[in-house]
Amino acid sequence: MPSVETNSQNLRNLLITRTLCLGWMMLLLWFTEEPGVPAVKAGWELILLGMVLGLVFWVLGKIKRLVAVLLPFILLLDSCLVGLWVSVSGGAVSFYLPLFLLIVVSAILILPPRTAFAVILGISAIFLGTLYWDFQSHLPSVYEAGRINFITAFLEKGTEGEREAIYRQQTIRWTFFFILMITTCGILMRQVWKREERLRVREKALEQKRHLIQMGELTGRIAHGVNTPLGLISGNLELLMAETKKGSKTHKQLTQIEQYVQRAIRTVRDVLDYGRQTLSEIKSVTLSKIIQAVVASVQPKLKKVGGKLILDLDPKLPPIMAYPEGLFQVLLNLVENAIDSIPQGGLVTLSAHFQYQRLRLSPQDRRGEIKITIRDTGRGIPAGELDRIFEPYYSTKGFGKGTGLGLAIVKRIVDEHHGEIKVESSLGNGTIFTLLLPTQGLAREGADLDHEIYYNDGKFTDKRE
Repeated sequence: MPSVETNSQNLRNLLITRTLCLGWMMLLLWFTEEPGVPAVKAGWELILLGMVLGLVFWVLGKIKRLVAVLLPFILLLDSCLVGLWVSVSGGAVSFYLPLFLLIVVSAILILPPRTAFAVILGISAIFLGTLYWDFQSHLPSVYEAGRINFITAFLEKGTEGEREAIYRQQTIRWTFFFILMITTCGILMRQVWKREERLRVREKALEQKRHLIQMGELTGRIAHGVNTPLGLISGNLELLMAETKKGSKTHKQLTQIEQYVQRAIRTVRDVLDYGRQTLSEIKSVTLSKIIQAVVASVQPKLKKVGGKLILDLDPKLPPIMAYPEGLFQVLLNLVENAIDSIPQGGLVTLSAHFQYQRLRLSPQDRRGEIKITIRDTGRGIPAGELDRIFEPYYSTKGFGKGTGLGLAIVKRIVDEHHGEIKVESSLGNGTIFTLLLPTQGLAREGADLDHEIYYNDGKFTDKRE
């Protein structure tokens, strides 16, 4: 839906164009039409009425709440004025029938698709109603249109059957022109909208890159200026805690201080991860190994809340081209978030399966994707927050419990892998995150997936038994 500013600009452009058209009509009537003809007098009256209404629209356009209503109303009202002018200047053979097409094109250009469709139906109804009214009332003859329109003059001398045939023929012809114009403009506007959308996406990506570069410079200074003293503080706290009796008041206070220090360290790390442009080199990765590493990493937190993790893993997942550390970070973040949201004794389910693409070229077409699902029995996410959870610095965990960068980093990493992430949630019914990652093809039968993987300092190492 266009913004208020866009609608206001469209209204100004429409009123300016409208004023210019009325000016050209005045010149046309002045230089080409006979002044004493009743049809011409009616034309002048309609033009002056259009000018007065234009001034009213300029005033009403200052009220922003009315702008969205004024746009379709002006187009429909002008259609009525044009219909009246066509009726008295020749009806089905009026030289001013193309003005209807001008209004139709204006509606397509400046109105949202649904509103434009409704307005076009209204303009078409006014157009057909005008021709029917002309035929029934014989208005061109009443207003002596034959004096300014030689075709109308010939038409008035013909029989009733000839007149009816011409009206029917012209109605079909102009209806065809209407359909052709609407279709052509609709296709062209669709291309324009697609191009504008691509430009907006590109500009947004460039803006995000500039933001990341600036953040990278800032976070580099933060890492140097903050991590070093935080590390020293953490080390000294550990020494003090070792020398202090466990369970004492001092030990509890030191433990609390250590928790705050670790939270600060995690915050700095999250900011660094978000500002980092690349995570590592792309290489062929066996996803099942990364999932095993994630499961091993979350066991302490899982035991702390008394929860249970169900692993539903296809043992022969195909390899994918990916950042190993990046995928580990994605899955670890999502699983930890699921564990944080479940109550005591809650349940988290992690599943990963291969699925073919929806459109396969042949039975031998092995292109597909890995579908990873993280489901929890937690409190869920309110519907109003679902659209914002991937925004940087937006957190659903409450004050002091998160930096709001975790899911933003997850979204960015998934996008870098040309994948897709979806979320479904409602209060009281838990949350489901779904990842779709493109693959290299099907795994070979009997693929060797029996070795374990260990995550140490951001590097993956295989260790066979």
